[in-house]
Amino acid sequence: MGREKTAIFVAGNSKIDIIDKNIIAIMKRMILCLMAMMSVLPFWAQGMENDVINTILARRSVRRYLDIPVDHEKLAIIAKCGINAPNGMNRQPWIVRVVEDQKLIADVTEVYKQENAEQVQQDANFKNMFRNAPNLICVCTPANGGGELDAGLLGENMMLAAQSLGLGTCCLQGPVRFLLSNEKARFFLDRLEIPADYRLLYIIAVGYPDENPDPRPRDESKVKYIGWDAKKQSDSDDRIFGDYEFNARFPGGSEECSSWVKEHFNYPEGCLKENIEGRLVVSFVVNRDGSVSDVEVVKSPHPLLSEEAIRVVREMPKWIPARFGNKTIRSRIHLPIMFEIPQE
Repeated sequence: MGREKTAIFVAGNSKIDIIDKNIIAIMKRMILCLMAMMSVLPFWAQGMENDVINTILARRSVRRYLDIPVDHEKLAIIAKCGINAPNGMNRQPWIVRVVEDQKLIADVTEVYKQENAEQVQQDANFKNMFRNAPNLICVCTPANGGGELDAGLLGENMMLAAQSLGLGTCCLQGPVRFLLSNEKARFFLDRLEIPADYRLLYIIAVGYPDENPDPRPRDESKVKYIGWDAKKQSDSDDRIFGDYEFNARFPGGSEECSSWVKEHFNYPEGCLKENIEGRLVVSFVVNRDGSVSDVEVVKSPHPLLSEEAIRVVREMPKWIPARFGNKTIRSRIHLPIMFEIPQE
């Protein structure tokens, strides 16, 4: 199978091969429109200048979708970005099937419901077995192995492309195990027309998101820089480090920090009148001397709450700075604050 026909769209009873003509022009127009609609990106990413980094940091696994099928043109762009992922010696060891057939998804879901009735009943939001997504991207690799790494790069390309187009995605393995092990679901795999020497590896759920999940923490200690020694940094070094032995902390710990914030913030009058509450996340740098700088809000339910959070953080007492070896270093803190209207 050639490079230009490695993605087939399953739509009703027909299959549509990707056509290169005008695809780049369409992609450019849609991305330009997206850049103009900055609301697609979360609040914290709008101030950044690098669109690629914005997209990477904004992507979340979405598990709730609107009942709106994705436009075929957007799916074509996503698939195009996928098959242009790096791969060893340009072997392109993958087959991609983009499912737009809503009846096919519904029919295999009925089989899943029969086989997993108790599990389905426990999910009040259950619509289909693919995290309720209206469209699917099925990625297959050679049955004898060897294509998994390249397929992973392909999948990440597609999920980031979907994110840049205002879509949500979720990489799924559970449905794959069901499809491969249940003979009643065989018709779904048959419909995908997967060659005999290939096997289904994973499925990407894709659709318009019906949720905006918060980012989950990442362990930066798993990243080590070989050949760089923070212990040797000069006292004039103003870089902000993500690699440290001891993180910056508020005097007395996190509970004292929460108490201090609660004691010093003044609930904005406008938010009281409009009954506005919610979780806010403020980011700031703790300098080597413990002072706070570069305060900014990365998530907020209201601009007035953002202003008050910035004021409070700027007035904080000095923190105990982060350390690496025997040196204090600058580090960035993300502090969540829950704003709740005081009860009379």
